[in-house]
Amino acid sequence: MVGRRIQARWLMVSTLLAAVVVGNSVVSAGHHPSRGIYIYSANQGGNTLSAFHVDPETGHLVALRGAPYSTGHFPVSVAVSPNGNFVYVTNQGGDSLSVFGLNRRDDTLAPIPGSPFPAGHYPDAIAVTPDGRFAYVTNEDDDLIKVLQLDSVDGRPQDSGLTVATGRHPIAVTVAPNGRVALAANFYGDSIQAFNIDQQTGALAAAGPRMPTDEHPIAIAISPDSRFAYVANYGSTTVSAFSIDAASGKLRELEGSPYVAGAKPYSVTVDGSGRHVYVANWAGHDVSAFDTIGDSGVLQEVAGSPYKADWFPYAVAVAPGDRFLYVANNGAGNLSEYAIDPRVGSLVPLKDSPVAVDAGPYALAIGE
Repeated sequence: MVGRRIQARWLMVSTLLAAVVVGNSVVSAGHHPSRGIYIYSANQGGNTLSAFHVDPETGHLVALRGAPYSTGHFPVSVAVSPNGNFVYVTNQGGDSLSVFGLNRRDDTLAPIPGSPFPAGHYPDAIAVTPDGRFAYVTNEDDDLIKVLQLDSVDGRPQDSGLTVATGRHPIAVTVAPNGRVALAANFYGDSIQAFNIDQQTGALAAAGPRMPTDEHPIAIAISPDSRFAYVANYGSTTVSAFSIDAASGKLRELEGSPYVAGAKPYSVTVDGSGRHVYVANWAGHDVSAFDTIGDSGVLQEVAGSPYKADWFPYAVAVAPGDRFLYVANNGAGNLSEYAIDPRVGSLVPLKDSPVAVDAGPYALAIGE
């Protein structure tokens, strides 16, 4: 259970910090610059979900009315339905899944009837398929992934009865944009596993053998074209990179992988163009930025990288349009905001960044 629990001592500190600063957030819930893009932060220490608009001109975050919203105990992962109408939060301490509906008329979130729902023992990561019909939840102490069916009208999850075995301690799961493949990271197994997705039932079937990574893989990102996967290796200073075979779903490690990032990489994301990869480095308190070389998926660090974040960054996300990037700083209880140089992928902190959130921001998700 080390994957999430190893951070307990930092969570205690971040809880104290957020209690001091959360009331001094620079955003205002009464101003709504955009109804287009939302960003959500699962706050591990506060047992809450923060919710923001992304200002399309400045990139600044503007809190939704009523935020933050109560979740279950110890929320560690968040995902959004493809239509943006529902937000799913795994509550690791409560063995449950909180589900919120977005009311776009008054810009609020509210739990759907019946929330929270059972999510298996010690649920960690959650990923939703691009068609919105299924969600995958890792039960890391049981070494399996649970398959949930999602109601397209009310967002309600239902246990399909399907599971699939993984390696030791599956701490992350990600679905490819093409909806054909899911990848899981096995924290104690030092490996990742590819699964083919049954388009009718959502069932997962192993696609080839588990592929070794560096020590303690903790997060996975897949390129927009579904051709490449990038893995943050928390037990090292590296990112592993793989190609994904379009026909079989099998993985092949790329030339030069793993690539050096920062100290204890905790999260990884790919921008919408597939040209740039960003890694939040937990122990380095910074963000590494990479170019992908040509059409190869191979990584090359951007000049000027890494870029300073705040205390113990856990998650990183790029807003649609590739103009802005956000980092959840768990130890500091805030979100860093950056502008992205579209030519080279370098980062520039926004004025008045960071934005305070509730204690222990742990995971980020983007919705539209």
